[in-house]
Amino acid sequence: MPRLARTILPRIRKSITERGIVASLLRSFLLPIHLFREHRDARAAARQRERSEFDAAYGVETDEDTGGRTYLSDLEISSPNWIYGVDYIAIEPDRFHAALSQLKIRFEDFAFVDFGSGKGRALLLAAEFPFRRVLGIEFAPELHAVAQRNIQSCLNPKQLCSNIESICADFSACELPDGPCVLYFYHPCEGRVLAKTLENIRTSLQKQPRTIYLLYIAPAHEDVVRSADFLVLLAHDAARNLCIYTNAAP
Repeated sequence: MPRLARTILPRIRKSITERGIVASLLRSFLLPIHLFREHRDARAAARQRERSEFDAAYGVETDEDTGGRTYLSDLEISSPNWIYGVDYIAIEPDRFHAALSQLKIRFEDFAFVDFGSGKGRALLLAAEFPFRRVLGIEFAPELHAVAQRNIQSCLNPKQLCSNIESICADFSACELPDGPCVLYFYHPCEGRVLAKTLENIRTSLQKQPRTIYLLYIAPAHEDVVRSADFLVLLAHDAARNLCIYTNAAP
């Protein structure tokens, strides 16, 4: 559950940078109240936590820790971008399958890359498709370690890809794999980090032109993706709150 001391000061500094001192001072009076409620709700949810069907079926631990999420403020993360990260929430399998089923591609030609892969549930689900490679990028060492254990222990008879890897890194500074890619974002960060990541993707495509598809689930900063002029909207699923972009010619 969220550690109050570690959370308050970075959030105030972030607010001053983005909103200025006056607006931040007004918000800072309410921040401790908000964090106390978050802390209280997390404690209550922890007492009611049940293991998901996915984890029980495949012998893994991809569920959130408390309150429907794993708080980044509870983790030791060296990247200064942690304050712009979003707490870990595991994707629902049906929602994930619905998103990938909209891709009319030959999966064997593509690498799947999860930006902010957490405990690795999306990696295990992606491995049910015959991708040539499944790669997760996670900047929290504790979540990365859990993902590695899950990759080793998962007992899924539907698995079609065995080339699965989690790396511990800040995805905003990572290179894309060679070849065509499916890039997966489950609302992992705020807009400024997303914009930087998209610029890195643009640079990678300029160096090595290739086809990519970008899946953005819970697209809180879709305006940032829309402003990337190398991408075009391929599909928008309002019911599942997701969108798909590509650089491929129509």
